[in-house]
Amino acid sequence: RESPDFKDGDVDDPATGYSAFPGNVNNLLVKIPSYAAVLAGPDQGVVDEFVNPKYKDDTRTTFKKPTRLECMMQDLPLLLTKQLGSEAKVGFTTMQRWLTFSPAKNDPGAGADSAAKGSPPGSPSSAEADFYSAYLS
Repeated sequence: RESPDFKDGDVDDPATGYSAFPGNVNNLLVKIPSYAAVLAGPDQGVVDEFVNPKYKDDTRTTFKKPTRLECMMQDLPLLLTKQLGSEAKVGFTTMQRWLTFSPAKNDPGAGADSAAKGSPPGSPSSAEADFYSAYLS
């Protein structure tokens, strides 16, 4: 989405190849007084929402899994900046996915398909394995 600071919306930085708004992890830390001010402001903390269905095939007639209401993680920092102006202190830190995020969102078959394509499986068994692996000494 276009904004005054990002005229082309969320596009990869040509120098790094990465988005200025990395996705998926969505671990947000917000100073409570700033968050309370945004909740009490004119937008009452409301950000835009959308539905992002995943379909079984190109016919787009059957869902692959239940769809859900979503929002963009960068909408909260944009709302903080909009309502708090120069008082808003917004930034981000990027870490390797394995260090911060191991979802259990795919069934075993979809997890195997994802792993075959070189992506993390995101299945219950892989999430559990990642959890235990993180605590090995």
